[in-house]
Amino acid sequence: MKNLTFEDLRQNLSHLRDIRMDLVMSSKDLSASPQGALITPEMPSVVTEHGVGLPRAYWTLTEHALSQVATKWKIPVRYLRSLRESSAGEFTDLAADILRTHFVADPMDILVRGLREPDDTSGVIRAVMSSKYAFVEHFDVLTAVFDGLRLARDQHGIVFEPGVASLSDTHMRARVNMPSLSVVARELLKDYRSPYTGATGIDNPNVFLGFEIRNSEVGAGSFMIVPVIVIQVCNNGMTLTKDLFRKRHLGAKMSEGAISSRTMKATMELISSQTVDYVTEIATPAFLQAQVDELQGLAVPVQPTLVQEHLVAAYSEVHANAIFDAFIMSGDITAFGVAQAMTFVSQSDAFSADDARVADDEAITIAGQIAKLALV
Repeated sequence: MKNLTFEDLRQNLSHLRDIRMDLVMSSKDLSASPQGALITPEMPSVVTEHGVGLPRAYWTLTEHALSQVATKWKIPVRYLRSLRESSAGEFTDLAADILRTHFVADPMDILVRGLREPDDTSGVIRAVMSSKYAFVEHFDVLTAVFDGLRLARDQHGIVFEPGVASLSDTHMRARVNMPSLSVVARELLKDYRSPYTGATGIDNPNVFLGFEIRNSEVGAGSFMIVPVIVIQVCNNGMTLTKDLFRKRHLGAKMSEGAISSRTMKATMELISSQTVDYVTEIATPAFLQAQVDELQGLAVPVQPTLVQEHLVAAYSEVHANAIFDAFIMSGDITAFGVAQAMTFVSQSDAFSADDARVADDEAITIAGQIAKLALV
């Protein structure tokens, strides 16, 4: 899900909290079916948010969870996936046998993160991780960060506005804009034209600062605050990953059974205080101007054929063509225009939420590579 409002994001996260089911168990108690599901046994003594006892349940695996299982038990993931997706029953039986054998022969204490509607005997496993992994929920991260932002506003006068958000099986992204912290960048945007609206950079030359809140609940990353340069003319967000702040998920081993909701008060207070420290560090005209000056260095004319060749080598044909078309239509035939095209197209339906995150993070790097090639 992409281009969500913060209200959309809040509602989605609230629903996910209502249906989550997290279990710490031994892999010896986990089984697999030829239909591709993992099976948890009846657990009559387990206390969950929905009451006492958990019936035998069937769980489908997300692609991320399947990769985690394969990695944990050193099973080639492409081979396992091909067996599970085969139309031949013998191969799907073999996939189930391989998993069952590994679960018992090489037992591990694991954290199974699932989603299951109340009274349903089936659900979705979105992560299979070490029982030592202490996750931080998206909802809690957002709450802690906004507590920090309120402090930053009250203590330092920094004004914030919610921007766009996205949610995938593995990641949450939520942008916070600081439109009052802006600079005019006519020279940088003089040749740019939005491919879809026709709005021009010369008429809309403002660039302002923002940042993204990022988190993964399933072991695919860690809590991050990433600075973003927002181009007003098209609302593109170029993420400055070299300046990111990262807080890794750490914690003590959990007890066996279902994991109830936890406030994780100390962790949340730490996230709030770190948010204040980091945001006040970057929320300065000098930081923003330095980033714009660096982007100006990408305003190097490039040959379209060079751009196309580089994009085809780096991305799928569909993504490369979409970026190249936006690059040509924008009229900014510079390396910076490539970065603009990448962050523009990443907002479209051609990119999944996870693909968009990668494209936004790589935009400046790809543009820099193309600029160097153009100068050779």
